[in-house]
Amino acid sequence: MTKREELDNFLRCADDLISGKYILADIKIVNLLKSIAVSDTILAVFKYCLDGFDYEEAKQKYFVRTPYLSSDKAEFVLPSNSKELLAFIFNVLMDIDSKRISLAEFLDKYFYEDGSCYSGYTAFLNSMIKPFKNSVKVLVESVIDGKIQDPVEAVIEEEKRKQKEEIDRREKEEREKEISEKTYGENIKKIKELLVTDKTKVKESKLSIDKKQDATLVIDMLANVIESGDKDAIDYAFVAYKYMTASNKFMFIGRVKLIKKLLGDIINGL
Repeated sequence: MTKREELDNFLRCADDLISGKYILADIKIVNLLKSIAVSDTILAVFKYCLDGFDYEEAKQKYFVRTPYLSSDKAEFVLPSNSKELLAFIFNVLMDIDSKRISLAEFLDKYFYEDGSCYSGYTAFLNSMIKPFKNSVKVLVESVIDGKIQDPVEAVIEEEKRKQKEEIDRREKEEREKEISEKTYGENIKKIKELLVTDKTKVKESKLSIDKKQDATLVIDMLANVIESGDKDAIDYAFVAYKYMTASNKFMFIGRVKLIKKLLGDIINGL
């Protein structure tokens, strides 16, 4: 077979598994593994990925327990790089094929959805088999298209690409975080300055002592809560501020609209 025929055979077997019924999973997995074994190019990719791979250590990393699952359940976390993704899922498929893993027990433990085999199997196909298929497709097609001559180089180049994507993603998040924090801090400062001015207006107004005390209490409550990070508390304090200013419209013209805008940026940054 040509490299294209080998890849097409692999993709056909993967699609058969993905579209097939749970009851036929065992034979479909066997066929998928055979399609790897008969392809020199795909086999070279897996030999490289499996070299030095610690399966037992990987199971601790990619099968994780979470607080919202019972003690006998865990969930699968997809490896972030192609090399570990292919090596790990290949080992899982080999264990299922050799009966070292019972597929039913495996699905119940790591892909538990609503208790049905169908839902767990669907989650397994979506979370494991589809990424497995797509990773092989990307790597081998880069060899077939002549972009890269060696299957091993294809894996290495794909890793470099993913690492660059991850670096770019983190840098973007950091930039957004810096902008958010800058906006957050500046807006808090502006609101506090406005509220200090409000307190001065209240103090110098002709309101009764009781009304001055009430207005000051509301202003102080908003000033104190904007740094708390508690969205509900901020909303509550702002509602109180809004009603207080509504009863003294001429003293606080345009104030609610301005503070609402500044608060919106703060809440979005939380």
